Amino acid sequence: MEVELGARSLFFTIFESTSTILLNVISLLGNILVCISVYRNTRLRTSTNLYIVALAISDLLSAIFVMPFAAGVLISGKWPFGRVVCQMIAFFGPYLLYVSPVTMGFTAVNRYVRICRSNQEYKRFFSPWKSFISLASSWILIACYILITRFTGLQGVYFEPGYAVCLNQHLNKLATIIHYVFVLGLFFILPLVLTIFSYRMVLRKIQEHNAVLARSIENQEVHFASVTTHEIRISRSLFVVVFAFMLCWTPVWLITILTRLSIVDAMPRNIQLLCTFFLNLSNTVNPFIYAGMNPLFRSEFRRILYCRPREPDIRQV
Repeated sequence: MEVELGARSLFFTIFESTSTILLNVISLLGNILVCISVYRNTRLRTSTNLYIVALAISDLLSAIFVMPFAAGVLISGKWPFGRVVCQMIAFFGPYLLYVSPVTMGFTAVNRYVRICRSNQEYKRFFSPWKSFISLASSWILIACYILITRFTGLQGVYFEPGYAVCLNQHLNKLATIIHYVFVLGLFFILPLVLTIFSYRMVLRKIQEHNAVLARSIENQEVHFASVTTHEIRISRSLFVVVFAFMLCWTPVWLITILTRLSIVDAMPRNIQLLCTFFLNLSNTVNPFIYAGMNPLFRSEFRRILYCRPREPDIRQV
């Protein structure tokens, strides 16, 4: 189990370890801020923000159960944590790899229905309870898939020095092909297609809204917008989140497919480690996007960091 990473210069050892630890700490603090903000501020407790909290929780799981052990490997140059921890990492690694794109897909569809469909349809399909049930069901089904393949002996576990983490080991080529056709199609391509379609329709709706608003101002007419500025701002911030996510995760899936299906015989270690870096970066950037593009999150982050009391609940005033 204690396979070594191979010879590395002192500079690369320090650089790799420090960057991973730094991303780990920032990810922990940033995503905890997101969760606390939604808990403290009643105006942030919306159906849309349920998906934001779900993404923050998935990032926190990575920051707790994956990133610290990768940092330990990069510091020590080997896997020093034993087989049980290796099995845990081999579960959480792919689990978060599948859960995050699915949650992004739900988020995009939520925005599409909110912006492009009627208010009644949105309330019917995306009530807080229905949103929670759909998210929880998808997360549980993904966990069951990984556990079933593990407990039925279809997959093993091994330490991969290139990624600095433990991975699932496919026992034959046919099982590998079937597995990646299934997970790539269901947990990445389908959410990606839904996301692209949803945000394309949202963008078109926002453009129509801006055109109508511009004509009403030009003609000095009173115009009651069907899409509020607040909803547009939320949609834009979530679009940036999705764009950053896809920017980080597309290379990861590409490199994974190339290596796991033996399309490329040998992937350089630096490229493999880049996968781990991109995943860690994806877990870190979202809170900064929320703070930069959503005034409610930004003001609540400021209150928490400055130890100010929460906003009074307007429903109780």
